[in-house]
Amino acid sequence: MSLRINETRFLKNLAELAQIGATAAGGVNRPAFSEADLTARRWFANRATQAGLYLSVDGAGNQTAEWRPGEIDRPKILVGSHLDTVPNGGRFDGALGVLAALEAVQTIQESGIALPYNLEVVNFTDEEGTMLGLFGSQAFAGSLTAQKLQQPRGGRQQLLEGMRRLGISESGSLTCQRNPEDYAAFVELHIEQGTRLEKANVDIGVVTGIVGIRSFWLTFKGEAAHAGTRPMADRRDAFWGASDFMQAARRLVQGRFYPGVVNCGRIALEPGGFNIVPAAAKIALEFRHGTETQLDQLEASLLTLAQQAAQAHQLEVDVQPLDLVRAAPAAENVMLAIESAADELDLSHTRLLSFAGHDTQAISPFIPAAMLFVPSVDGVSHNPKELTKTHDCINGANVILQTLLRLSE
Repeated sequence: MSLRINETRFLKNLAELAQIGATAAGGVNRPAFSEADLTARRWFANRATQAGLYLSVDGAGNQTAEWRPGEIDRPKILVGSHLDTVPNGGRFDGALGVLAALEAVQTIQESGIALPYNLEVVNFTDEEGTMLGLFGSQAFAGSLTAQKLQQPRGGRQQLLEGMRRLGISESGSLTCQRNPEDYAAFVELHIEQGTRLEKANVDIGVVTGIVGIRSFWLTFKGEAAHAGTRPMADRRDAFWGASDFMQAARRLVQGRFYPGVVNCGRIALEPGGFNIVPAAAKIALEFRHGTETQLDQLEASLLTLAQQAAQAHQLEVDVQPLDLVRAAPAAENVMLAIESAADELDLSHTRLLSFAGHDTQAISPFIPAAMLFVPSVDGVSHNPKELTKTHDCINGANVILQTLLRLSE
């Protein structure tokens, strides 16, 4: 179908929303549960009701705006993202997805096209994790737990205060799971936050999945010694083992597990003196890949490398598993709808993984879901300089529009 969004209205909404929490540097400071976040929610509610959509807010503060061209209990297609930002962030992260969804649904509504599904635009609460990452989408999908609410990274008291400002409660957030049988699909538009599309001069990225994340503390244990008097050949230097492991890990992932990634973000040496051979080297290991099978293989290979590095330096290695985030593969039928939409619009597209977390990560185990990316200038994001060009914003919104039509066929 040749239907296209109302570009003037869409860009006006983007510009207006960017003023809520606007910073002098040109960015947006709109963390979840803040006054700016509440103002943005009111703004979204007004736009949705003016468009004739049915607005509701669930126990986790998720806002949904539904177009009901037929019966209320018809199945739905869910579309949207989040309006909250990181502190001193940018104008497009999350907001583009919500406003493109709103514009696409409003355009379909105005066209008079008869669809077999209702369309529901969503603004998820606290995607960025000011208090608890993916708070709203986890609640929506039923994966939020009381334990997570007890230990939010933003602080327990701060979370409770934020929930009070928003008018929600712990019990409400734990009991607002939707029925997955009510939904046919979910689709989310987002800026890439990287440079792959820009460097390849590709218009649309079709996200095949969001990577899983696993992390460990690895502690290499050797023997403290005088750094001047102990011969180099006789040392059981824990840092030598740790550093050899990380170099081997880099080669392993680049050679066998592309496009997976591995990182050591922290290291602590004990006893920690200039003149003492390290007796212990504790490193924070994190790695990411697109499926649980790939993560299992990568984990086994990395831990084998750690044991080999320890043995080579006459060390022991202690392995402490930490938190994990499960990989979230996309639904093939939703990806195909996105690709067909891009073809309709004569836009180039490619499939790629997302190495950053998004609300789709919580929703994809719940209902069939996929994402699409549009290019980010220089890959800058979570920064006031974050920029996606106007034509790319419009392209993304039109792909969302056409995707909804194809998912409805």
